[in-house]
Amino acid sequence: MELKVLEKIGLTKNESLVYKTLLQLGTSKTGEILKKSQLNSGKIYEILESLKVKGLLSESLINNVKYFTAAPPSQILEYIKDKKEELEQEASIVKSAIPELERLQNITTKETKSVTYTGLRGIKTAVDEALSSMKPKEDILAMGVTELKDENFNKFWERWQIQRINKKISQKMIFSEKREYYKKFSKSQYTQTKVLTGITPVTVDIFGEEKTLILNYGDSPSCILIYDKNTAQSFRQFFKQLWKQAK
Repeated sequence: MELKVLEKIGLTKNESLVYKTLLQLGTSKTGEILKKSQLNSGKIYEILESLKVKGLLSESLINNVKYFTAAPPSQILEYIKDKKEELEQEASIVKSAIPELERLQNITTKETKSVTYTGLRGIKTAVDEALSSMKPKEDILAMGVTELKDENFNKFWERWQIQRINKKISQKMIFSEKREYYKKFSKSQYTQTKVLTGITPVTVDIFGEEKTLILNYGDSPSCILIYDKNTAQSFRQFFKQLWKQAK
């Protein structure tokens, strides 16, 4: 199978290579996959997890050892079908959000303050700063929340919930997938959760009436904390529309 064919439907180069390798090997351990594909071991679990989310491989436990099996090639058509449905859903969401996004474009920026933070330590600082000035009756709205990022960030957010709960700050969260991370937060105090797949490539948190935090968990994690009431209100309206569509 040509790797470029898989890349054209949205798989990364490494995902395509691992999927092709599993088709050739059959049910295999990570060591066997790495040896055949000659990939660096550092990101193999991230690649396998991504393929699993896409429905292109399954995982099993045999004698306490994880094995992975490629889904039949016909499953690729199902993946494309699901992707098409997600794109149609995203188009509908964006269409309904355009009026609010256009309002953002016309906001006067004279009094707007924004600060960029990088790395886990910087993001911790931004989040703590955003929470520190919140009042008990204010809430946090989060969209694009995902488990698929560095585990250190997942652990940070789980620990950080204690601070929020102690301040009795309620939150609504829209997750991009329904996994264990979603289940953990669904049990948190003062928390409501829903799922809406593929809504945004970044996570956006609105703290109260004036602060918006935009987080990017890519190769160089960073965030922008915006202090502006109009920006926060626009994103809050956007969130409300997404919340109605989420399940």
